[in-house]
Amino acid sequence: MIKRILLIALGIFLLAQLIQPNRSVPAADPANDMLKMTGAPADIQQMVIGACYDCHSNQPQYPVWAYITPVNFWIQKHIDEAREDVNYSRWDIFAGTKDAAKSGKTITKGEMPPPNYANMHGHAQLTAAQKQQLAAWFDANVTRAGKEGGDHEHGTKDHDDED
Repeated sequence: MIKRILLIALGIFLLAQLIQPNRSVPAADPANDMLKMTGAPADIQQMVIGACYDCHSNQPQYPVWAYITPVNFWIQKHIDEAREDVNYSRWDIFAGTKDAAKSGKTITKGEMPPPNYANMHGHAQLTAAQKQQLAAWFDANVTRAGKEGGDHEHGTKDHDDED
């Protein structure tokens, strides 16, 4: 009886692997990438790509476990939500937004990269000095854009109450 239940559970698990989340992203012009538009130096580019781009860009590098149902749906939901906040591949839209302007602050507070992400991705494990350097770069290059751009939203979802 237990063997039969295990075989049925295995069959359901294997069939579930056929169901994958939508990982498609709209085409984006590489010229609109935040690192290119800000002229980020190579060391900053390496840190941002390693610690931020898997969730906050159209260029994620999915680990093997990101293809296993049901984990794949949880990871993709996290990525989709992160892109709604800030998508560095679409800097033409997100530059000047409140969320973009908070990039340095979230690093300083230890909120980004999220500890669970950093623990599973060696390229996202930044030293205290790297976090300080990255936060300072964001504050100097991105926060300024947010202040110059005012309070406008990024246009991917409506945050305003239009009653």
